[in-house]
Amino acid sequence: MADNNRLIPDDDYEYEKELAKKEQERRQLEEQKRRDEAEREKQLAKQREKRIQAEKIELIKLKNGVIDESETIKEEHEEAPELHGFAKVSNIWFHYKYILLFVLFLLIACGYIFYHTFSKTSPDLTVMMVANNGLTYRQEELESFFEKYTDDLNGDGEVNVRVIISPLDKNSHDDLLVSNQSKFLGMLQSADCMMFITDSNSDKQVTDIMKKDLDKDFKDNEYITEQGFSLNMKLFAEQVKFENMPNDVVLSIREPMETMSTSLKDMKKGYKKSFKVFSAIVNDLTEKARKANDPGLTTKPLKRADSSTADSSSAK
Repeated sequence: MADNNRLIPDDDYEYEKELAKKEQERRQLEEQKRRDEAEREKQLAKQREKRIQAEKIELIKLKNGVIDESETIKEEHEEAPELHGFAKVSNIWFHYKYILLFVLFLLIACGYIFYHTFSKTSPDLTVMMVANNGLTYRQEELESFFEKYTDDLNGDGEVNVRVIISPLDKNSHDDLLVSNQSKFLGMLQSADCMMFITDSNSDKQVTDIMKKDLDKDFKDNEYITEQGFSLNMKLFAEQVKFENMPNDVVLSIREPMETMSTSLKDMKKGYKKSFKVFSAIVNDLTEKARKANDPGLTTKPLKRADSSTADSSSAK
């Protein structure tokens, strides 16, 4: 029978007593764990201290040559974490970005070269400018002029004329002159280039290989000279947008001849192709000049230093 003097019923009292007992046991366990942890830390600290002391002794022995290699001191390497996905790509970019950029540049450059090498067809006609009289700055205008008289000879659906600017001026820088001479000699080996733009300053070795008897093909044409077709026309200067063009510019065509790399047969084919364009230009410009009573050009030929030197030498 419950004590009437108790404020808490027997059931509740027993329950509270049980809770208090469990709480006491929990605290005792936690206290024991803390003591055990402290003891473990103490033991670990002692072990670390002993290891450090041992390593110090071994280091002294190593320095003094007592031992050759330490058995307790080992170099520790932290194992790098394995990366995945975007983190892996970012890591590669961070370490190798300059190499990757260089490789990318090489790939783009090679792709550009390969594309233009294998996709670009050869021009329908090639003309070489060997005169140095200001017309060298009218490359686009000259190409547009020749394209009006040229057919689609390579069958690519377009008309494309290439004018190679390679003035053979003895007064130019040695490196430039050598480079232009190499281009000229290279084109002489090919049947692709039969027409040349020359003038009164052109070297005799250049003019000697040009066709001399064009007067047989273009009879009674006042613009035909021994050097070729004279472009001393105001209408031509207007077409190429060169108002002050000298009046000694000549369109020449060379004789077909066998070379080390091209047979005479192929040279004659190249000549026939170029002569068709040459004839179209001669006939068209002559007819237009006659109808317009073209007055010709008033700008005198540019005198070169070597020419003036030769003149003064001959005068002496």
